[in-house]
Amino acid sequence: MDIKMQAQDFIEKWGHEDGKKVKIVFFGQPGAGKSSLINELVGEKIAATSSMTDTTRQVQMIEYNEVVFVDLPGYDTSEFPANKYFTQFNPLQYDLFLCVFSGKLQQADINFFKTLKRLNRQCIFVRNKVDGLYAANKTVEEIKTEITDDVCRQLTNQVKVFFTSCRKNLPAIERGIPELQEEIILCLEPTLGDKFLRNAKAYTKSILAQKKQEAAKAINKAMIMAAGNGLNPLFGVDVGIDAKIMDIMYKRIRKMFEISEEEINTDGGKNKLVKILARGLKKDTIVKGLETLMTNEMKKKTAKYIPIIGQVTAMSLGAGTMYYLGMEYLDACYAYAQKRLEEEIKMRA
Repeated sequence: MDIKMQAQDFIEKWGHEDGKKVKIVFFGQPGAGKSSLINELVGEKIAATSSMTDTTRQVQMIEYNEVVFVDLPGYDTSEFPANKYFTQFNPLQYDLFLCVFSGKLQQADINFFKTLKRLNRQCIFVRNKVDGLYAANKTVEEIKTEITDDVCRQLTNQVKVFFTSCRKNLPAIERGIPELQEEIILCLEPTLGDKFLRNAKAYTKSILAQKKQEAAKAINKAMIMAAGNGLNPLFGVDVGIDAKIMDIMYKRIRKMFEISEEEINTDGGKNKLVKILARGLKKDTIVKGLETLMTNEMKKKTAKYIPIIGQVTAMSLGAGTMYYLGMEYLDACYAYAQKRLEEEIKMRA
């Protein structure tokens, strides 16, 4: 079999996993800042924002890697009455609901929530634009308490209200964004929560540490694939295939920490961390790293033809190398992202 065909076979196996995307619905009053909130959660401008407050007239879907953000039209309006709403939009296909409001909670949203609750669907309440909260002779915390009490009274249900702001004049942690991210992860089933985590912007060291744990799973998967590659009795294909696997693994780790190739190249290799990150950008440096560690490569090739013992030797060499290089790269990406986060926090302080 041709090296390219063999590598492609491994790449397809690498990508063979649950393709289900996380579907998160945003609903609530027009002008509450839903699009801005979506952008804050992922750290990129993926949703168009506008000062206009026209009611959404159709389902708006914004895809971002493994996550789909959905903006549903208003519930129980003249155009979308309650008795036809679920038939038209089938909200039960979604994984999580966020009710976003910036003033008083609307009756339509209250009714929608009660229907969701009867159907045992998770819903998070978000009071956005908290930077505009003001009342004479009251602290912001007192106002927040009043808002929460009012929401619970209207819903006839005890819920937690998350207070957020999308204005960037303060650190994200003071604007409630990381707390909301954590709640979204908790409310989703584990596999979907992991997917959201992989695509969420890391505003805190806590989220960054969770991303590191998730990235380690990619290394474990690559190690298993390298072990399988080690059992392949075709002379001369292993390094090429392992390099393909490593290339994908490195890309996934960088993506997890939002480290782009442009960012690495712009830095110009000024420090040790960046030099390690740069190793994962080019195929020739990946192959060189593999060959450096696997100095007894030819022994491995020969040993493949020895039953059982030879296979185990080949498997352990490929898997061990993949794990070592993967963890080295993960540690470098994590340290780089930590340093960058600390600088961002200082800038906002």
